Amino acid sequence: MCKCLLVSACPLLYAFLLTSAFGQAWVPPKGEGEYSVAYQDLYTTDHFFGDGSRHDRGKIRLLGLIQGVDYGLTDKLALTAAFPIGMGKYDGTFPHQVPIDNGNFHGAIQDLGLTVRYNLRTHPLAVTPFIGTTFPSHHYEHFAHSAVGSRLWEIRVGVNVGRRLALLPNTYFQVQYSYAISQRVLGIRPNRSRVASEFGYFMTRRLAVRALANSQITHGGLDFPEDFPSTSPSDVRWQHHDQIARLDDLNLGGGASFALTKSLDIFGSLVHSVWGANGHALRTGLTIGVGWSFRTGRAAPQMAMADSNADFAWRNKPVEINPCH
Repeated sequence: MCKCLLVSACPLLYAFLLTSAFGQAWVPPKGEGEYSVAYQDLYTTDHFFGDGSRHDRGKIRLLGLIQGVDYGLTDKLALTAAFPIGMGKYDGTFPHQVPIDNGNFHGAIQDLGLTVRYNLRTHPLAVTPFIGTTFPSHHYEHFAHSAVGSRLWEIRVGVNVGRRLALLPNTYFQVQYSYAISQRVLGIRPNRSRVASEFGYFMTRRLAVRALANSQITHGGLDFPEDFPSTSPSDVRWQHHDQIARLDDLNLGGGASFALTKSLDIFGSLVHSVWGANGHALRTGLTIGVGWSFRTGRAAPQMAMADSNADFAWRNKPVEINPCH
């Protein structure tokens, strides 16, 4: 069984966005699906400026609990829903505003996500386009280092591709590209391109390991500090800087999953920011969780599984992670 979490949702999670969260090249069969719950711990010690340089602007810890359901409506069409809860804490001398940046944890339900994907083909290359949306669960506070999200509506379109590699036994890859159309704020619409990729290897029938990479490029948006002459809490542009900034990043890491049973597996990943602009320089992004596969009355009669690691391919779920600010 295979499970991988990348993390994505500006801020707590591109998965919290997860938005493209759970997006993948393979889909579950009709009437089958998986429920997943994951804990995430993101720790930031530096901030990226617009030129890519790193600066100590305080320490940020973001914690999240992500629940998600991936369900096969047909053998080709799947629906994913994500429900994240997060909390954040900021320790430093540059708070955006208090009391939310007062050194204590503050939590909220974050952005809810819905994604529909349709598998066009599975051989020799799995190709699965998708469309999804992320929307704020409520009017939470976004103007804070420790904010759990950017409180923006977003529509994403993209495609997942994946394949098992015949030349390298027990290996596979999958890549996801998405283009996000963001809500306009102060006349600025910072649309974004995102790429999430993984290369995996089944060490045994139960244990899989993988290398992970995800990146975001913003088309438009403002740079810090040159486009923000005032950092006063009363300055309107500064109040919305997390929503209108040009947030770019590249995160690399690895993960593993272990199948406890045919329907229950545990998974985890660790990522680190190697490059970015105008956001959080993620020092460590840890994700651990458990997934439970299920069948409903709409599922086809269960048949004996073939002796192939690909049987669990549809349960490879990249969940993006992208710290913001």
